[in-house]
Amino acid sequence: MFLHLLSLRPALGAVLLLASALGPAAPAQANGQAGGQAGGQAGGASDEPGALIAQAFDYAYPLVAMGRLRAASLGAGTDASPSPAWQHRRELADPARREVTTPNVDTLYSLLWLDLRQGPVELSLPDMAGRYHSLAFIDMVGNNFAMLGRRLNGTRASRHVLVGPDWPGPMPKAARVIRAPSNDVLVLARILVDGPQDLPAVHALQDQLGAQPLAAAPRPPVWDAAPPLGPTPQAFVDLANRMLERNPPPAYEQVLLRRLAAVGLCGAGCAWDRLSPALQAQWTQSLPTLLAGLKTTAFSSGRTVNGWRYGQANLGQFGTDYRYRASTALSGLLALEPVESVYPSTGVDAQGQALSGAHRYRLRLPAGGLPVNAFWSLSMYEVEPDGRLFFSANALRRYAIGDRTPGLQVAADGSVDLIFQHEAPATPEQARNWLPAPQGAFRLVLRAYEPRAALLDGQITLPAVERLD
Repeated sequence: MFLHLLSLRPALGAVLLLASALGPAAPAQANGQAGGQAGGQAGGASDEPGALIAQAFDYAYPLVAMGRLRAASLGAGTDASPSPAWQHRRELADPARREVTTPNVDTLYSLLWLDLRQGPVELSLPDMAGRYHSLAFIDMVGNNFAMLGRRLNGTRASRHVLVGPDWPGPMPKAARVIRAPSNDVLVLARILVDGPQDLPAVHALQDQLGAQPLAAAPRPPVWDAAPPLGPTPQAFVDLANRMLERNPPPAYEQVLLRRLAAVGLCGAGCAWDRLSPALQAQWTQSLPTLLAGLKTTAFSSGRTVNGWRYGQANLGQFGTDYRYRASTALSGLLALEPVESVYPSTGVDAQGQALSGAHRYRLRLPAGGLPVNAFWSLSMYEVEPDGRLFFSANALRRYAIGDRTPGLQVAADGSVDLIFQHEAPATPEQARNWLPAPQGAFRLVLRAYEPRAALLDGQITLPAVERLD
């Protein structure tokens, strides 16, 4: 299904459910309109209430998604943790795990919620000994405002201090200082894991991730009760305003927020109960339609080449592209920037027909493989009736294949043929490159970490999936 804030369940599973960087199974049809609509929806000049509500919805949707995510992770009613603590995902996904759509078997996740109104926090990273890892620092509208990891910092042990936007104190000199644009911050860490035998080593690294407050700066809590988490328009409006109160928008958005105040969105000065009955009725009537429209457009952004859909270049750094920001909050909240990872996906073959385990397919990767500095993997997902993607059981217990797969067969010219089918291939050589498919509809998702320029700028794209029978 489309993952959205109205169906969020609590606990870390829900966090990772929304953290998936990929959407449901329906093939995207790039129409080139998403980016243009993005700025227009939340930045248009119309003061008609219906148009303002549509703009407010696009602007607020990520705030509400992050607010619900925060509550799901920390517990409803939690305002601030005086001792910030990492939360770790310890297990690799398998077909039995159905709480997280589009799971991966490449990395384990750790996450850390911070309230920087309470003062700076020092983060410590262990020596990763060359292992791929990344830490994305995410604000309350889904922007990756800073990154740490192998690509940028190497893998030696390091210390970093995170301060809030209004911190007046002196800056520590013994560590790199990162200034956050919002008081609430989510740090999402990914650490590469090479199969079940590698789990103990990754667990040890997770346990060495540190977070230590440096200076106390207590302030009155904004949330003195549970945040409004229901599916109603009132909950949407009130949670958006509480998130804005905790995390004031940047100066360049003040004009926009003054306009949106007319329909109940401005932060501390706005609330559902302050709206007229007519505006409340218009929100109630509009919200289902706005959500349905966001679902429809969530996967039409970016470009489609050879049946593979690629995200937009501003993924994770949205600027004023509020429509794309909102659609990403729906389909891929917490997605990494393309410079760190790209996620092309497809559900069709070279003729545009839906992929199905009733047929046999081949994907031929050219000599040299994919241009990445870290690793790539291709995951196979069965498509649920509601559109969610999960691994399917198979005799090999293989749910992804990539450049770290033992025994991958490479042709004499350096190319690699990946085979997708339900039944086992006829020869042992083909079986080495076999990614078992479910009996019914399936979708393929590539994860390419630390992509090189040729993959980022589109010089190199994935070939179409060929049907063999």
